[in-house]
Amino acid sequence: MQAWTESGDLTEHPEPWGIKGTFSTLRLCKQNHIPFLNLYLNRLIESAKTLQLGWYPDQNFIKDKLFEYISQNSLSEKLIRICLFENMIGICDRAIISDGKPVEGWLINYKRPIPSIKSTFEKELYGRLSELDLSTEDWFIMDPKDNDIRETATSNLIFVRENELIIPEKKILQGIVINKLIPELKKSFTILRQIPKDYEISQFSEILLCGTGRGVAPLQRLSELGWSSNSNDIFLKVRSLYNMLISLDNA
Repeated sequence: MQAWTESGDLTEHPEPWGIKGTFSTLRLCKQNHIPFLNLYLNRLIESAKTLQLGWYPDQNFIKDKLFEYISQNSLSEKLIRICLFENMIGICDRAIISDGKPVEGWLINYKRPIPSIKSTFEKELYGRLSELDLSTEDWFIMDPKDNDIRETATSNLIFVRENELIIPEKKILQGIVINKLIPELKKSFTILRQIPKDYEISQFSEILLCGTGRGVAPLQRLSELGWSSNSNDIFLKVRSLYNMLISLDNA
């Protein structure tokens, strides 16, 4: 874990949850390759501008600190979190422990203040991930007013109903992984951009999580809504597409 001031000097990395800032998680693959790196950094910088953090480092500044961190810590095949705070950038890493693994979901009643941004201020959401085994569990965010399920704390969602894929579009974080997948999914499936209500969950044979850390992973159970998976056919197809996209971006 390291942090730098806006002038590039080393400083102490703060506990991120509960302070003003934005963050993004990247996947470090072999040979220091990070899929879709520029897309993640563009979103991170735009989020900082939306939050009016006061300073907006350019991509080159962030890349310099990112690859300095990777080199100094001799990292390979890790998840790397970059935080932009009001006067500093912080970087830390963790093992890739959730890639493709079946997930047990738990409901959390929560309304994200700015859904399009990953905000470090959201301690009530991201700070509570420590309560779970993140390799196999996730918080499913249920809006306390609308009782709909839009995303999890770590991932976008795909709800499977026969040959239809229901993928939330509004009031969510537009994930890099899901946005890369959708054009490929349209070749084989009917895509509906909707947000299911809690009582509609029983309609779906599969629910998939898509994100940086999980890649594409199947939901196994959402016990509080009486849902469990009865198939993995679509998961296998979508996971194959994801692997292809990662492979192409590695080329």
